[in-house]
Amino acid sequence: MKKIIANLSSREKRYAVLEQNEVMKIESMPPNQLSAVGNIYMGKVAKVLPGMDAVFVDYGAERHGFLHRDELPAFQLADKPLKGGTISQYIRQGEKLLVQVKRDETGNKGAKLSGLIELSSPSLVYIAGLDYVGVSKKFQHEDRQKYWRNLAFQHKNQDEGLIIRTSMENQSEESFVHILRTLREQYNELHKQARALKYPGLVLQKDTFIELLLAEMDKGEQGEISLDDFNLYQELSKQASIDGRIWKISYESGPKNIFSEHHLDIQLSKAMKKIVWLENGSYLIFEETEAFTVIDVNTGKFTGKTEKEETLFQTNLLAAKEAARQLRLRNIGGIVLIDFINMDSRQHQQEVMKLMKQETVKDDRRVKVIGFTELGILQLTRKRTSPSLYERTTVSCTVCGGSGKVLSPETVAFQLERELMEHRKTDDEAVWVEVNQAVADVLLGEKEIYRPILEQAIAKKLVLSISSKPLNQYHIKRFGSYQEIYEASRLTY
Repeated sequence: MKKIIANLSSREKRYAVLEQNEVMKIESMPPNQLSAVGNIYMGKVAKVLPGMDAVFVDYGAERHGFLHRDELPAFQLADKPLKGGTISQYIRQGEKLLVQVKRDETGNKGAKLSGLIELSSPSLVYIAGLDYVGVSKKFQHEDRQKYWRNLAFQHKNQDEGLIIRTSMENQSEESFVHILRTLREQYNELHKQARALKYPGLVLQKDTFIELLLAEMDKGEQGEISLDDFNLYQELSKQASIDGRIWKISYESGPKNIFSEHHLDIQLSKAMKKIVWLENGSYLIFEETEAFTVIDVNTGKFTGKTEKEETLFQTNLLAAKEAARQLRLRNIGGIVLIDFINMDSRQHQQEVMKLMKQETVKDDRRVKVIGFTELGILQLTRKRTSPSLYERTTVSCTVCGGSGKVLSPETVAFQLERELMEHRKTDDEAVWVEVNQAVADVLLGEKEIYRPILEQAIAKKLVLSISSKPLNQYHIKRFGSYQEIYEASRLTY
């Protein structure tokens, strides 16, 4: 059974999704990182990119958003013979338009935008600027699909798109018309508000957190949700039965944090680690970069009780299942490369890929398993709509710049040596340098054996002050006479 734990008692909102008591997904929303997906803005075209059939749009955010030609109403509603031209035929620099965020900013990339504004209700989705009708494939009767498709075409305008959701199947035509009219009026009002804005900015902000919770409930026929906010408890209780789906809603008001009560803080901590251990002693290593994510599979402590090929195969099967779960849990998107342990059997490779496809079907993001490369690396992609858990909860290290590496003591010591050599022809008698102990040890050698050689090479006395900082670095503080530098260094340290 599906279970959702929602923590709203502090400024950071969080929820976790469990299936068979196993954590499958954790969403975290700090107040300064609330998702903008679904928000509607008045934007202004800042730059047209004919070579990419796209534009950059200033919509009031720190970075300009990216909008492709296919997401423009002018393109979608153009006559078919006219389609295929450059984006300059449909939009120009400086033009204002309503845009909706489809994907949040990630890394150095701006948000992905759409000019096809989408408004939704539990049973109907309204899309402005798109001539389209879609009907849920979950309808129990095929004739009802045809009925609703025809009815939608009868009532919609040419520049409107409609998606009929499952809950509409047994509703009346009058109910459909009422919902359509409400959404249409809502869009017209938004358009009116947007035209009144002088500068790019927000027109409609959605409560993404509550919408995500409702979307999670909508994915399962039944389940439980526990939360620590009474107002949201009352609101969700009204929607406990959605399309015949029965949900048990419970409010937990105890003094202990609801995540801690359900041992989810421990799971969240594990989801931040590079290494994930499997039940047989093997493990996965996760390396997230801006371009792609690499998952490395290692046998670790697992040696197996059968022949080598079977041992590797069983390890890779476990790894495939856990990797699929971790993609959801960490919300990893984009290109993913999984370096499974090499298998000689082509059939075993196909079995691992088959299992990967089966596990990723459970994902609410679109996952495409492409296949193995000649080097035995499985390629797949997962749709990215928001930053990963790692991106949301971390910042780049101020020391290493996010690389995870710092310069070695040897590298820094030799850099210092070369820089001092550049000053060897000056008239100064001495130089004062601040370094940490590791760099000093390399620079001067054991028992300062290199000091006389270095001082002769730079034609100066060298006065070192040892910094307590662990970072390998140096700072040339000043040049001057030996006496004044010696006294200054002793007064300072």
